[in-house]
Formats: sequence, structure tokens, C-alpha cells
Amino acid sequence: MNRSAEYTLSMIASILLTIAWIIGVFIFFLIVLGPSIDDFSMFLVLYLFIYSLISLPLVILIWVSTFKIKKNNQKWGIFTLVVGVIYTFSVYVVPGVLLLISGILMVTKNNRDKTSIQA
Repeated sequence: MNRSAEYTLSMIASILLTIAWIIGVFIFFLIVLGPSIDDFSMFLVLYLFIYSLISLPLVILIWVSTFKIKKNNQKWGIFTLVVGVIYTFSVYVVPGVLLLISGILMVTKNNRDKTSIQA
């Protein structure tokens, strides 16, 4: 089955999340290498460090799931759906919604194709 809609939505979300991760790491290094760190900057450094550590494996797995969607793998579709829900309730609403839609399409198309109505 051709999964071009799911693939395209997931690819756009993967690209946006990768760009957001790179910007977050760049801001982290700018703040750390800056002249002075006050309390707010220290909080921001800690947040960006934890974000980078948690988000990198998710971004890598989202790239893997993007390319596994073409092979009709329902497990990666469920993973895309779950990560889409997580990212929808975070700062990254747009990639989260794209992953959510992609995951829903992946799961529902599989179920629709497997069930056949017999008279």
C-alpha cells in the first residue's frame, strides 16, 4: 500500500524537530559560553541540557519510524502516534500534530485493510 500522506507528514515533522533540536543545542552552547550566568540563565541551561539528552533519542527514533512507515509496519505507526501525543502537549505543537495525524492514519489504514466485510 502506498503511504505517501503518512510519510510526508512524518518527514515534515522529523525535519522540524531536528531543526528545533539543533537550535536548542546552539542556544545551550551560547548561554554556557556567555560572559556570566545568572539564576534564570542557569535554569535555562539546565532545561536545555535535559531537553537535549531526552530529545535526541526521540528525534532519531522518529527518523527511523518515518522510513519504516513506507513498509506498512503498524508498530512504528503506534510509536509515531504516541510520540505525536507527547509532542502535541509540549512546546512543539506543530510537529506533534503532524506526527499525531500520521500515526492515526497509519493505524486506521492498517485496521481498515485487515478487516473485510463478508456477506
